[in-house]
Parts: sequence; structure tokens; C-alpha cells
Amino acid sequence: MGRKEAREPRMAARLLEPGPVVLVTTQHRSQPNVMTAAWVMPLSLDPPRIGLAIHPSRFTHELLGKGEFFALNILTIEYLPAIHLCGTLSGRDLDKFARAELHAVDALEIDVPVIEEAVAQIECGLVGRLSLGDHDLFIGDVLAVAADAELFGERWLQLEDAPLAHHVGAEWYAALARVYRARLPGTEEEEAELQEESER
Repeated sequence: MGRKEAREPRMAARLLEPGPVVLVTTQHRSQPNVMTAAWVMPLSLDPPRIGLAIHPSRFTHELLGKGEFFALNILTIEYLPAIHLCGTLSGRDLDKFARAELHAVDALEIDVPVIEEAVAQIECGLVGRLSLGDHDLFIGDVLAVAADAELFGERWLQLEDAPLAHHVGAEWYAALARVYRARLPGTEEEEAELQEESER
């Protein structure tokens, strides 16, 4: 895999379009934390905004209530044990970075660590919080985005060698491992592809 390169903040929505599980990093004073989250969504392209739903019992909820920034880190299925661990143990009780064998490094713009092993990161400044039932929606303005240049351009390019993890319930996950291009029926492009296939 290649190194992460800076992207425009509006590309945050494209990073999240496959709906991968993210590891949320937060920090209050000198205490960093990491938590797995699946309920993450783009809210706006202009300005670039992300929504993150967290239950009030979570330590990350407490840290976000005290801080101004958070980061969303996207990892591949290779790190599934770490991803699951960060969603089942509490940062109140232990250092999840150490337990999950993840490495915290400096972010591009915010004073919250990001995860070195991540193939992409979205750095956010907290601008609001809504109570919407049993979870609160934290709203972040995207301040910086970085992504692995071999895996992500204007979209996720190819995921066969490095599939993203998607949570499907409890300890079960799925991997998005292939990208397909849609063709509208009856277009010249689709007809040319069908002709190509029939000649094989």
C-alpha cells in the first residue's frame, strides 16, 4: 500500500460512501481514546460535514462532550481483530491503542491523534450535537482528509487487495472487496460492452 496523501475536505463523503466501519479517535487533555463506530454518515458537501452517532454510555461520548475535535480512521479488514476490540472494550479501563496494537500519530490539522495503520482519515471540528433517541448525533466540520493514493483517488479505486470492513451485527463483519461500474441500459457504452462480451 502507498502513503496517505492530502485531499480536499469535500472528499470525506466519497471516503464514507461504501459505509465502512471507522475507528473514532478523540482526546481530552492528554488522554487519547479510540472507539469503533458504524453509524457514520456524510451530512453536507458544502460545507463538508459528517455525522457520528454515539450512545451516551460510551467513553468517546464523554470525551467528545469535553473536546472540540475528533478523527475518523478507516482501516482494512486485515485489522479486524483491532477493529472489533475497540468496539467491545472501554477506554475508561485500559489503553485501547496498546491493547489493539495500533499506533497513534499526529493528525494533519487537529490536536487529536490518528491511526498510523489506517488507509484513510477524516479530521473534524465539532460543531453541534443532537439528541435523537438513545444515541446522540455529533456533527463535525471536515477540516482535513488523507487517503492511501493506491486505494483512493476521486473514489475508492480498487479494494480487491485491501477490502474495507463493514459491520453487519454483533461480532460479524463483511468486506467490500470489489468495485463495479453501473451502465444505464441502452447507452452506447453499454452496447459496446455487450458487443465485446459476445465476441469473446
